[in-house]
Amino acid sequence: MPRDLSLRGINLNLLPVLHEIVRQRNLTRAAETLHMTQSAVSNSLKLLRDHFQDEILVRDGRLMRLTEFGESLVEPLDEAMAALRRAMAPEPFDPARSQQRFRIATADYVMTILAPHLTAILSQDAPQMGVQMLNARRQSDEDLRVGRIDLIVAPKHMLTGPRAQRPDYGADFVFAPLLTDRLVCIGHTDDPDLLEGLTQRRYLERAHAGFFLDFEVRASLEQSFLEETGAQQFDRMLTSSFSTLASIVSVGDCLALLPESMARTAMASFPIRYVEAPIAVPPLELVMVWHRRRENDAGMVWLIDAVRRSAAQVTTST
Repeated sequence: MPRDLSLRGINLNLLPVLHEIVRQRNLTRAAETLHMTQSAVSNSLKLLRDHFQDEILVRDGRLMRLTEFGESLVEPLDEAMAALRRAMAPEPFDPARSQQRFRIATADYVMTILAPHLTAILSQDAPQMGVQMLNARRQSDEDLRVGRIDLIVAPKHMLTGPRAQRPDYGADFVFAPLLTDRLVCIGHTDDPDLLEGLTQRRYLERAHAGFFLDFEVRASLEQSFLEETGAQQFDRMLTSSFSTLASIVSVGDCLALLPESMARTAMASFPIRYVEAPIAVPPLELVMVWHRRRENDAGMVWLIDAVRRSAAQVTTST
């Protein structure tokens, strides 16, 4: 039987369900987003399969994947649903009245330097809007693709791995520079090497605290530099949290590299000081990433601008 691609004979109430199914690629998450039971979503999928004469979503091992026809629906449904939302919007976007909730995937370092400024902007310009900052993970680009998050703020070098080499990666996402933050060396306020002048040789001889995200995504410019140059250092403590490095350094004899904006913030809470890094580690380049389908979303445009304004305040204070 030929596939029926017309709207005749299909309940239009099924289109939002179809949209979430192809976005989420998971019936449970689709049901949660739609505030429906999973059985109701499953029944809707059965009706859609019968109408289109295609499985749309199938099991592939432990995961679910879209059929070729299901993949072909993703972009058209995104555009159609966005157009429908715009057509039915009662009034233009107004940040002062908006109650939207956004999710940003990022790192604890970025939360530390951006969250205070972004909170102030929200309080002033969008008092009913909410932002949730989540720890970025290897799947964050997929989270962005299906709409579980709205924005990624991450170091540029973290977005150049194998996943970023896929042909559709750049086509799906928009990348924009946010800020550049040099890495500085922090130590205890009374550290004699910092007071007298820290040489590269002495730096490498010292014990270190360092950042190491996980086994698969190291995400450390410092460790990459050491590997590329063949230099060696003793890492007494490695942690997946940038924000803990200042507290570690403040109670011992370790040195650590920290983004300058974060080092300045940490000096107000811990007995530490910072000096120029004695090794030529490149600066940290933060970028924003969002999905192209959100480019004309007024709320999203406002959020991106608010994050930019927050970053500008960080740069000014540094």
